[in-house]
Amino acid sequence: MPDAQLDQIDHIVVLMLENRSFDHMLGYLSLPPAAGGKGRTDVDGLTGSETNIDSNGTAFPVARMTSPIMNGDPCHEADCVTEQLDDNNGGFLRNYAKVVVSNPEFIMHYFTGADVPVYDHLASDFCICDRWFCSLPGPTQPNRAYALAGTSDSRNVNFGSTELLLGEGFLGKTIFEVLPNTVSWKVYSHDIAALRFFKKFRTKIVPQIDKVTKFFSDASSGTLPNVSFIDPDFGITVFPGPPNDDHPPHDSRHCQNLVSNVYNALLQSPTWSKTLLIIAYDEHGGFYDHVSPRQFKPDDDDENFRFYGVRVPAFLVSPWVAKQIAYGSNTHGLAETEVLFDHTSILKTILKRFGGGPMTKRVQAANDLSALLTETSARTDCTPAPLIPNVPVSLKDLFLLESDRSELQASLDAMVARATAEGVPADNL
Repeated sequence: MPDAQLDQIDHIVVLMLENRSFDHMLGYLSLPPAAGGKGRTDVDGLTGSETNIDSNGTAFPVARMTSPIMNGDPCHEADCVTEQLDDNNGGFLRNYAKVVVSNPEFIMHYFTGADVPVYDHLASDFCICDRWFCSLPGPTQPNRAYALAGTSDSRNVNFGSTELLLGEGFLGKTIFEVLPNTVSWKVYSHDIAALRFFKKFRTKIVPQIDKVTKFFSDASSGTLPNVSFIDPDFGITVFPGPPNDDHPPHDSRHCQNLVSNVYNALLQSPTWSKTLLIIAYDEHGGFYDHVSPRQFKPDDDDENFRFYGVRVPAFLVSPWVAKQIAYGSNTHGLAETEVLFDHTSILKTILKRFGGGPMTKRVQAANDLSALLTETSARTDCTPAPLIPNVPVSLKDLFLLESDRSELQASLDAMVARATAEGVPADNL
C-alpha cells in the first residue's frame, strides 16, 4: 500500500539545515510536561536522567536551553565526534569544554515546544523520524555530499577555502545526474547551493539553480519541479536577511521561521495534495544525543565508511503522512523492529518514485521513506505553522563581521568568489 501512496507524490521537496542533534531539538517530546515535554511514549527522546561527566568528575544532566542562541560553535570534525561518542555518548561535555571554557554544559541542553513552536506544530501534525542518522560522523560538507550523491568520495573532512578556490570538490555522481530526463529538478539557494561543493558544478552556470524567492513563487503557481532541494541562508553576503540555517551560534528562531514559510507555502500550493516535504539536518553539530550510532553498520562502497554519524532531527511532512507519528525506533509499534534512515534514504525515495540510477551501495541499501506514507487518501486537516514575530538580528549577523565567521561561511565565501570570477551571476549561485 505505501508504494501506491508514493505514486501519488509528484513533488519531493528537501530542506536540509545545519548542525543540531535529535535530542537537542526534539528530545523534549518524550519528557514529562513538568520538564517542558509532551510525555510522548512513541518517541525515543530524553528521559531527563541523561548526563555527561566533566574532567573533574562532575555530572551535568540534560536541561532546558535558556536562550535561542548557543554560547559557541561546538566542534563536529571527525576526531571530535569520536570523542563525543566514546564512553557510550559520554564525551560531548568534555569535548565542548575544549571550545568554550564558560558553561560547556550547554551542549547537554535541549529546546522545548515553546522554544521551537514550528517543530512542535509539525511533530504534532505529521511524522518525525527518531532513527535518522547523519551519514557519517563528521562535518557539513561530506554529509551534504552523501545527501546529494550517496558518497563523500571516502572523505570525512571539509575542503578548506584554499582547496575550494583552486577548484577542488567532490567527484561523485549526484541524484540530478541519474534522474530520467523527463524528471524536473531545481536547487533553490539563499547564498550558494551546496551542489557547488561538487567539482563539476563549481563554476558551471546551472539553469536549475535559482534563488529561494523563486521557490515561493513556484509553489504559489503550482509549478514546482518533481524534485526540489532548498539550501538555507548561511549568513554570507550574497542574500539579504539574517542567517536561518540553524548553524550555532545563529539564532534558532530565524530557522523556525524559514521552516514555517517553506511548509506554509507548500500547504497553500495547488499541488499540496501531491507533495512530500523532507526536513533534515546535515549533521549534529556537536550537540548531545543519547542514541549511539556505533551499534549500526550500513553498507557502503568503502568498508571504512560503514558507519553512521549522530542522530539528527528529521520530519516527513505530507497530507499522505499520518498525524503525530514517530517512526524509526520500535516505540511506535508500526514495525516489528527499528527502521534506520540516513540522508541516502532521501535519494532512495526519489529513485523509487521517479526512477533513474544506479547510485552507490549506501543508496542501494538505504531504507526509503514510502513506509511512512500511511494514509489511504490525502488528509484535509493539515493546518498552517506559526511564525515567531519580531526576531532580532544580532550585530555580528547584521554586519557580517569577518572575525566571527565560521569555517562553513569561509568555505562558502571561497566558492562564491571562484564561481563569480568564472562568470556565474549572483542569482545562479
